[in-house]
Amino acid sequence: MKRLLIWGAGDQGTVTAECALAMKRYGEIDFLTIREKESRQIPGHKIYEETDGNLLEILSAYDEVIVATGSNDLREAKLTKLASLGLHPASLLHPTAVISPSAVISEGCTVLAGAVINTNASVGIGCIVNTGAVIEHDCMIGDFVNICPRAAMAGHTEIGRKAYLGIGCTIIDDIKVGAETIVGAGAVVIRDIPDHTVVAGVPAKAIRQS
Repeated sequence: MKRLLIWGAGDQGTVTAECALAMKRYGEIDFLTIREKESRQIPGHKIYEETDGNLLEILSAYDEVIVATGSNDLREAKLTKLASLGLHPASLLHPTAVISPSAVISEGCTVLAGAVINTNASVGIGCIVNTGAVIEHDCMIGDFVNICPRAAMAGHTEIGRKAYLGIGCTIIDDIKVGAETIVGAGAVVIRDIPDHTVVAGVPAKAIRQS
C-alpha cells in the first residue's frame, strides 16, 4: 500500500487524514507542518516540521502528497512549491462522495464525505470540496477554491479562482462568482459577484471588498 504525506497538521489535516483512511489505499499516513499555521497533536502519526533544509527529502520519501489547509493562499503557495520541486500532488476522493464519470477533478483536490459533483462539472487545481457540498451539472470551479460544508450551486455556475464559499450558502444557476470572493455562511446568491467582493445575506449583497 502507498505512503501518504499530508502537508498541513491542523484541523484540515486531520479531516484529510480521515478521508485518506476511508479510501483504504494507504498503509502509512504522516504529516508535515505548515510553518505559517499552528499545528495540533495527532496521536499515532509522524509529524515533520517544515524547514527549507529538509523539505525535498521529506516530500520525495512518500508516494503521494496532499496539501491540507483551508487557506486558499497557503494551499496555492505549497502546491506551487511542490511543482517547483518536480512533484505532483495527489487528489483524495472520499468513497461516499458521488462524482459523475463525466466530471473533471484536477490535481491536489480533496473531496470529502457526502459531496456531490455532477455531470460535466469541472474542479480546478487544489480545491477543497467539503462535507455534503453540491456542485451541480456543468459548473466550473476555478483553482484553489474552498467550498465549505453544505454549500450548493446549481447548474452552469462559475466560481472564480481562490473564492471561498461559506457553510450552507446557495448559488442559483448561471451565476458567475468572481475571483477571491467570499460568500458568507447561509447566503443566497441570485446575482453575479465581481472579483474581490464579500457578500452575505438573503439575498446576498456586497458588504465590503476582500
